[in-house]
Amino acid sequence: MAQHDYIIANQSGAAFRSDLNNGLAAIVSQNSGAAQPSTTYAYQWWADTTTGLLKIRNAANNAWITLFQLDGEWTTLALENGTAAAPSLYFKDSGTDTGIFSPGADQLGIATNGVERVEFGTTEVVFNDGGADVDFRVEGDTKLNLFKVDAGADTVIIDGLTHPSADGSADQALVTDGSGALSFASRSRLVLGTSVASTSGISISFTSLPTWVRKITFMLLGVSTNGTANFLFRLSTGAVFASSGYVSNNQSLQGGVSSAATSSTNGFIITQSLATRVTTGTYQFVNYSGNEWVGTGVFAYEDVVAGSFGAGRISLGGVLDGVQIATANGTDTFDQGAVNIIYEG
Repeated sequence: MAQHDYIIANQSGAAFRSDLNNGLAAIVSQNSGAAQPSTTYAYQWWADTTTGLLKIRNAANNAWITLFQLDGEWTTLALENGTAAAPSLYFKDSGTDTGIFSPGADQLGIATNGVERVEFGTTEVVFNDGGADVDFRVEGDTKLNLFKVDAGADTVIIDGLTHPSADGSADQALVTDGSGALSFASRSRLVLGTSVASTSGISISFTSLPTWVRKITFMLLGVSTNGTANFLFRLSTGAVFASSGYVSNNQSLQGGVSSAATSSTNGFIITQSLATRVTTGTYQFVNYSGNEWVGTGVFAYEDVVAGSFGAGRISLGGVLDGVQIATANGTDTFDQGAVNIIYEG
């Protein structure tokens, strides 16, 4: 162990030789010692024998930077955070934009070609955080795509089966056939809408429904109006509600006696006959094929021991994107209750 101030004083021959030998000893021993050299220089080495670490002086000559342990092991290695475009630890032959960096406190990122591919955070691990068209897959023993995320199509593929597709039409789920063997089968998405108070207006609409919708349940909870006009359910395409082309009938019952059936070509109809009529029930619309829709409804009148049921159909001019309830005369307004929908695909 030796340290030196690296200043050779003007002195006699023997003293000069001793001073020079001490300086050379400090050089070959990396200025080793239990304490730092009393005189320091920028980029000076120091083998700290107290901590067993090799250090180098920084450019400003005001601090030491730890490099690695004197026994050759690398238990700690301090790096700059870096970025995805310029990782702090990169691979020479792959370029300076491929390596490891830290996007934030307690986070670790891996980048290739200057783009973050994986981020290990404090609560989650995220692949393809930037949302680029970059796939992720797991190979099996004999299958190339045992598990694959197709980022471009926003789909997950398991053993060759898609779950779900971008439009929801090929949504898959694991099921059992009773023998205990698992297989894949279609599974519907189920979405509950936001309840709307039916206390004003001549219509209440639910719009911007997804293209994958194949079934809608329209729910009425204690709904009434200030008049006697019937209710009409209408479906829309291209944000326009169809007001014609329906084939719809409704039958009311009270005390086991039915009234005359009511029909409509302007919507799926529910009969109302009193301003005090309070209606609860559901009308369900199902996609038969293409843009053909059929509907059935059952309702109870809360103001009297009575109810009604009905059915109908319509062929839309395009993909369904909305559903509404309206008063048939377009002037009576809702004054009580609430409505909501559930849609499936």
